[in-house]
Amino acid sequence: MKKLMLLISSTISLVLSGCSAMPMKNSISFQINDHLKGQDVVYRNNWPECSNLSGTPDTLKRQKYITSYSRCKVAPEGYVPQQIIIEYAPWFTYKELIKKGYGIPEELRYANGENAEKKRLAIMDAEQKAIEKIPATAWKRIVLMPPQEVKKYKYQVPEGKGNRSRGKEIHYVISLNPDGSYNIETKLYWVEKYQENWN
Repeated sequence: MKKLMLLISSTISLVLSGCSAMPMKNSISFQINDHLKGQDVVYRNNWPECSNLSGTPDTLKRQKYITSYSRCKVAPEGYVPQQIIIEYAPWFTYKELIKKGYGIPEELRYANGENAEKKRLAIMDAEQKAIEKIPATAWKRIVLMPPQEVKKYKYQVPEGKGNRSRGKEIHYVISLNPDGSYNIETKLYWVEKYQENWN
């Protein structure tokens, strides 16, 4: 009986010490706020896989340049890339895109049928080809180093309620300024709380 009690006690202490020694999972996400005056932004599609784009058509996800989204929740949950490179350049506003034939007009955006789909794809293709002509000097680069943020937030506990077993969400908010500079702010959430805000 003493051996059994000792075994149970040892197992409990192993489980408890194993739990406390386990590192907390971290997830990474980012959003880009564009404050350029009279221009929009285009991004090179070198981002990591983004789970928030799971419903996005493959034709958009496979394009060389990103023009229709500016947020990414890095997948899979709990994966922390060594670095995230965001390359961007000023681009036309929606009104300018329509005038130049690179934007999908509202009446075509939600139209059904094979002909409408062909027109949309042709316009998207024309826009991608136009982006290719942006001079190399116009492209700017931001490099995020998520492991540094994981280290910074290692002992910090996010505010609010959340599912601790899913870990922390480190969220970058990147603000692009008209003068070509940018600001980066990081926020810390519980994964569950952050998903409520995103979805």
